[in-house]
Amino acid sequence: MTEHTAGTEPQPATVILPEGGWPEACPLPSGSIIEARQHAVVALQRFVADEQLPQGWMSVFPRLVIPMAAWLLSEQRRLGRPLVMAIGGSQGSGKTTFSRALRLVLHHCFAVPACVLSLDDFYLSRSSRLELANSVHPLLATRGVPGTHEIEALLECVDALQAASHDSQTLLPRFDKSRDDRAPTSECTAFQGRPGVIFLEGWCLGAQPVSEGELALPINQLEAEHDPEGHWRRYVNEQLAGRYKHLFQRFDRSLFLQAPSWNAVKRWRLLQEAKLIRNSSDSYRAHLDEGDAFDTFMAHYERITRRLLDSPPATELRLALDEQQRLATLTFNSTERYRLG
Repeated sequence: MTEHTAGTEPQPATVILPEGGWPEACPLPSGSIIEARQHAVVALQRFVADEQLPQGWMSVFPRLVIPMAAWLLSEQRRLGRPLVMAIGGSQGSGKTTFSRALRLVLHHCFAVPACVLSLDDFYLSRSSRLELANSVHPLLATRGVPGTHEIEALLECVDALQAASHDSQTLLPRFDKSRDDRAPTSECTAFQGRPGVIFLEGWCLGAQPVSEGELALPINQLEAEHDPEGHWRRYVNEQLAGRYKHLFQRFDRSLFLQAPSWNAVKRWRLLQEAKLIRNSSDSYRAHLDEGDAFDTFMAHYERITRRLLDSPPATELRLALDEQQRLATLTFNSTERYRLG
């Protein structure tokens, strides 16, 4: 693996990669990055404030987000249709923030509309998960693992966005985590027109099924007590080998946000929960901050998350984070790695 170090000073002209270093040899010159940033500086400042991000994020736009958006745009033009960009990563790794940042830059810097879809918004309804819990395994009542999403509805939404015309309106489903159920249509939004790029973010995107041997032993207390014979984890594994594989095959390009450890994932997700509670006040009642609820909830994700950390999915881009949740290194196709400062 070839490794390079970008400049440590977050100057506007500093590019995360040297010109010519982006995949497919389609770099965005430093001058163009400066110009693009100037067009959107107010919108970028508002985004940092609204997302409650540290001010250091302002240097991430010219060094990473703007050139990445330009690369995606060049790839989309080559395809001649809306490009589907998958952004995977563990809970709390910043998938939603990064997706929205790319959407913002495409809109304000390049006048290209983009749509962000979250795998979380395609969870099965509470009643459907209770039916699965009764017919397959009780642990499927808890949202999160493969098998608790309506993949067909997600694919239909992607199809509708790709086939949309200028005046089309595509309904975007929303899952209300405070109710642990789908939001009514009246609370959902619609995307106007046809996007140039469709971002899909989700924690298990790119996860692969494993061998029967890897499923044999429980890895935590939840599995030991509630799935001693492995029926739940085998069902989840079968879902990855089937419907989820079909979804992953629809990705045109992909990015994986790699956390440094399972402990970091738990810490970040707990911070995310505190933010949800703080921003939503009394309307958010997931109760994950009470007793052992958080550890029990995270145990549902542990097996797949640990495997993704140990063996990241095959993606064009991999963005590693350090223990403080700072962007650390960017890797292209597992061959070229660049430090972010």
